[in-house]
Amino acid sequence: MPQTFDPRRNTYPGHVLRDTSAWLQRHPWQADSALAIVLFAYSTSQGGALAAISLGLAAGVVVRRRYPVTAFAAVAALAMVQVILGLGPSMTDLAIIVVLYTLAASRPRPISVTGLAACLIIAIGAIARWAGAYRGPLDAVIAGTAGLVVAAWLLGDSVAVRRAYYAALEERTVRLETERDAQARIVAAAERARELEEKRARVIDHSAARLRRIERDLHDGAQVRLAALAMTLGDLKERLELGGAGADGEHTRVLADSAHRNAKEIMTELRDLARGIHPPVLDRGLDAALSVLVQASATPVDLRVTVKQRPSPAIESMAYFCAAELLANVTKHSGASRASVSVSEQHERLTITVRDDGCGGARVVPGGGLDGLVERVQSVDGHLDIDSPPGGPTTLAIELPERT
Repeated sequence: MPQTFDPRRNTYPGHVLRDTSAWLQRHPWQADSALAIVLFAYSTSQGGALAAISLGLAAGVVVRRRYPVTAFAAVAALAMVQVILGLGPSMTDLAIIVVLYTLAASRPRPISVTGLAACLIIAIGAIARWAGAYRGPLDAVIAGTAGLVVAAWLLGDSVAVRRAYYAALEERTVRLETERDAQARIVAAAERARELEEKRARVIDHSAARLRRIERDLHDGAQVRLAALAMTLGDLKERLELGGAGADGEHTRVLADSAHRNAKEIMTELRDLARGIHPPVLDRGLDAALSVLVQASATPVDLRVTVKQRPSPAIESMAYFCAAELLANVTKHSGASRASVSVSEQHERLTITVRDDGCGGARVVPGGGLDGLVERVQSVDGHLDIDSPPGGPTTLAIELPERT
């Protein structure tokens, strides 16, 4: 595809112009100072009061960007003094045109229009003052001076209009981006809420299934044993009422032993069942509950708990059962010789970390133990991190909020 030749870009003068323009944009104060020096240099041939006025006009060019209104007022006043004193025109008179451009470009239109009117009045006064000394066509001078003043104002005003347009466009862009980000956050929050609702629904289903299992265990286990115990005690009562002795007395002792044994087994079964619902040791805090848990582990476990404030009961219970399940997995699957459990808190979040030196390879499998653990943890806005490369070691970290 043929390329268009651009002399401003492909020639040495083009590079010079481009570099010069870039330098002027980066160094406005130096550029204004150079312009003021040039204007004043062309006016040094005239001395006295005109030289002083020229110096003041040149100084207004230097400070025009930072103080446009003050600079314009100063140069306009100096120009009026020049007209009143009847001093001839000089090159530095162009300073008022430059400052008028800056005023129109950087200040609201009412202020710049006032400056334009002031410049026209000064120009008319100057022409009227020096008309007798001018021998050319006066109409051309008036038209040229007025045109120069109006052109400077129009250029500056167009710059102000473009700046306002770009500022409004940038503001609109920022507002649209802000609205888009807000909508994205709303959508993400809604999606997060939907996920939490689904996970909580699964946890509720899991809890209902767990309650049914407890009911089944009570019906098939403790209830049957209590019925057998009641029958044994009833038989024993009848024999005691009959006052049996000898062989009957021996049979009575057998019945009493059986009833006693059944009662102890029922107590043990009910205690285990209650421990699965809420371990009584949790009433003394998570540290004490985990101490009992690691002591009962078949794998040697090091425990470290650094929690200053107790979490809510629901989170405390979840942290305990999560640690219990992870330690059970260590014993069943990892083949580890040692493990560790650490509990810490930071920024109102509770972190339970279980490490072992086993074979590794732990991962979440649909329907597996870790999958159910992930669902329970996510139901309270927590998450589970797994680092278990093949060959070990394995690190599982569960992060939970301290309050639900």
